[in-house]
Amino acid sequence: MAAAIEMPTVGGVQKNLMSYGAGIVAGIGYNLVSNFTGSGLIGGAVSAAVAGSLVRGVVGEMIAVNAGFNVGTRGLPGLGLGNLFPTRSGNGNGNGNGNGQPKQAQITLI
Repeated sequence: MAAAIEMPTVGGVQKNLMSYGAGIVAGIGYNLVSNFTGSGLIGGAVSAAVAGSLVRGVVGEMIAVNAGFNVGTRGLPGLGLGNLFPTRSGNGNGNGNGNGQPKQAQITLI
């Protein structure tokens, strides 16, 4: 269902401006907490929960959902689980130790 497009009202502008300010405050709170907890799976969840609790109601819940969604869009490696889910790098010509460097030919002299 498409949203109706209407002329902006003073009340609507005020409500959205307050939501914008709440987002700024929650973002600052998220950054402060994540400096202590980190931004991995557990630290990111704690930071999102604290940031969401700074704002009451549905807006706070949406802030927490948005923070979780942001982590999820980075994929499993974005969860900060170390090298449990390594990303593939390079052009596939790795030398076997995971650094993605091309294989070098070796000559062995006897």
